[in-house]
Amino acid sequence: MSSHRSPQDEGNPVNKITVLVAAREHPVSGRPVRSRADAIAASLALGLSDQARLLSVGTLPDSVARDYLALGASRVEVLACAAGTDATAALKTELQSVAWVLTGTRQAPEHGEGFLPFALGAALDRPVITDVLAVQPDGDTWIVTQALPRGARRKLRVHSPAVLAVSAAAPQLLRHSLASALAGHIVRQPLSAAQTTAFAEGPLVPGHKRRKVLEARSQKSGHDRMLGAIESASTGGTVLQTGDTRSKAQAVLDYLRTHSLVHF
Repeated sequence: MSSHRSPQDEGNPVNKITVLVAAREHPVSGRPVRSRADAIAASLALGLSDQARLLSVGTLPDSVARDYLALGASRVEVLACAAGTDATAALKTELQSVAWVLTGTRQAPEHGEGFLPFALGAALDRPVITDVLAVQPDGDTWIVTQALPRGARRKLRVHSPAVLAVSAAAPQLLRHSLASALAGHIVRQPLSAAQTTAFAEGPLVPGHKRRKVLEARSQKSGHDRMLGAIESASTGGTVLQTGDTRSKAQAVLDYLRTHSLVHF
């Protein structure tokens, strides 16, 4: 069932949370299905407000949209556009007045997946918080629990507007209500030519070809290499918890220069 956006939804002060959802290809059948990462983000948002807005750009089949509605959402909005359209350009206008934008964290072997939150953060000039596990509203701010390597956690006080990428490890129970799936509305709205931008032309590479990861070169002795083979791996590095932004940026630049990763 499709309908048009109702006037009372425009500028609704409660509807300040937008979750970006999309369809994913099933690895076995190849059919479009609900993204678990986006479903976790939607479930977290609906736990904060039942007026959270679910938004998709491109083609979202009704069956997939119904699966998102089954989480308890009252509606899913789909901005229809052709394949090859830059979603960032299409979403910039839609999300300009939204305080909180949530996305799922893509877990894919191909490097480069999950760039949408960062593209949106750059386009909207907002901070991007990754690996979000939980959110607790506190007045005009949110207390965000963020996952760190080795199972560590930290809490951040985040001011709106911001973009949050919810971790796939967030402890969210994904409900599936058939009544909600049937009662919810799928709102489809075509994008005008002025709202769309095609991706820039570039070279095509095979989908199975892995991109080379930029790594620092290290000179190790035979003894060190033997220890590395029998001991547990360590990420190394230094955690900077003190100092201003300039000193932290200088530490990163010094590391890149030490390992010849930059030449300026």
